[in-house]
Amino acid sequence: MRALALASLCACAHLDPEAARRSLLDADTAFAQQVSERGVEAWVEAFGDEGLMLVSDDPLIRGREPIRSTMSALGDPRKAPPELRLRWRPLGAQVSADGTLGWTYGNSLSVSPRGEHKGKYLTVWRRDKDGSWKVAADQGTPGWADPSAPP
Repeated sequence: MRALALASLCACAHLDPEAARRSLLDADTAFAQQVSERGVEAWVEAFGDEGLMLVSDDPLIRGREPIRSTMSALGDPRKAPPELRLRWRPLGAQVSADGTLGWTYGNSLSVSPRGEHKGKYLTVWRRDKDGSWKVAADQGTPGWADPSAPP
């Protein structure tokens, strides 16, 4: 039992921080691509079971079904043009020393019948049991994080 515990501790000590950061940036980029291709279902699948969204002027939105309902305007672009289109691009990421938590930030653009809205976002990610990254919390606000780097 001690050997297993020691092996686990050693595995954490050898985390490559740059590789972990790149894997998180890749996860965020893939998230954006999947939402562009598959809409609301891809949005929901990216969240962990207890994932939450912080939306202006609304209470916390927690769990996949409330998130699906809130983001339903993303639709399924394979079937019909959605009412809401989102594009984003991560500009940076950081991962915890043990590689289990991280965050990304970047610029976003939403397009709906109400017009185009530039935004910035912060997404907190947690490593799932299978090693994949899942969204733990997501928040967007108006205005780009970096005006020279559109999504």
